[in-house]
Amino acid sequence: MLTREQKRTLAAEIREQISAVNTLFIMENTGLTVNEVNELRARIREVEGTYRVIKNNIVRMAVEGTSLSELTEHLRGPNAFAFTNGDGIALAKALRDFTKNHPALQFKEAFLEGQVLSAEQAVQVAEMPTRDELLTKLAYLLQSPMRRLVVALNGPIQKLATAMHQIAETKES
Repeated sequence: MLTREQKRTLAAEIREQISAVNTLFIMENTGLTVNEVNELRARIREVEGTYRVIKNNIVRMAVEGTSLSELTEHLRGPNAFAFTNGDGIALAKALRDFTKNHPALQFKEAFLEGQVLSAEQAVQVAEMPTRDELLTKLAYLLQSPMRRLVVALNGPIQKLATAMHQIAETKES
């Protein structure tokens, strides 16, 4: 059992960790084995996220007076928290992929860019393309008109070169 001072210290540590996050998922944490939790933590670390199981009272103390204070009404039962200051969609995808094979872990709520989302909305976030995917698509879209322009400008030059080659061949024979 933690003393009040230990709880305050832990709450301050957690407040410091989550004060800079832009994405936080509350997960229903029941029925996972230690090996499954370790596997989940490894997947979350790959996307630069953190996964912690924290008592609800300590979380309430940690988020009191912050933008995350809206989440306190959803803190019932055994919860786990996955959060990141990086790509929230990548974290959501990692959690969704894990929940496909481990139905014991379920989305409860999410905090994304200042908004509280329901479990269904959190799953929808996981369906969105990641930042890297969007940048790749943008680069392709920007490249496509330039490529067509180069091909269009290169067409007459290529035709001229072909015609000169044919003329050279006819003069040789």
